[in-house]
Amino acid sequence: GALLNDGISGFVSALATSLPLTTFAQNNGVIALTNVASRQAGWACSFWLIILGILGKFGAFVVSIPACVLGGMTTFLFANVISSGIKIIVSEKSLDRRTRFIMACSLALGVGVQLNPAWG
Repeated sequence: GALLNDGISGFVSALATSLPLTTFAQNNGVIALTNVASRQAGWACSFWLIILGILGKFGAFVVSIPACVLGGMTTFLFANVISSGIKIIVSEKSLDRRTRFIMACSLALGVGVQLNPAWG
């Protein structure tokens, strides 16, 4: 499914002379945070993103978000991807949602300081 979807979207993007879109591991982090993995939620989210993308005022609001806030959100999201990967490696029942959240906060601070020593 996902590989076919990436191939089709790359083909359609090439026909439209645009760069292809791909799926990334951030989706795993979002699913770990929200526990929502249904296609209906994805369709609803894409609908609202298209509608809000048309509205200029919403775009101005998104642009006004400080870089430090976006950086913090991105760091926490990737730390969630790491903790979800650790959950898969360890086992299914040993890491509950609360433990993964705490682990993601610790990893976000630890990995963030390692990647950008100016934070420390």
